[in-house]
Amino acid sequence: MSCPRCGESLVREVFQIQEKIEEARDRANVYIILATVLVTVGIIGGGLLFASSSPLGLFGMAFVCLGIGCTASAGRHEREAQDLKEQLARRR
Repeated sequence: MSCPRCGESLVREVFQIQEKIEEARDRANVYIILATVLVTVGIIGGGLLFASSSPLGLFGMAFVCLGIGCTASAGRHEREAQDLKEQLARRR
């Protein structure tokens, strides 16, 4: 693959963009897993502690909020990957 204007090879640049896409997707997956764990622990742990009349049950809400924040970060990384894919498609 070469630049239509100057003829320079774009192969290295394409590989760099593909690596960035994979990195962004990997980060998004980590945040999704983390969000799932935090929300699950927050709901189950917080519910059990709250049911036992312990004020520590309110910490479950903190885990749920952290999980929601991780979901937002995952979405941001997924959008980054999508933007990079579109950039790659324009170069081809």
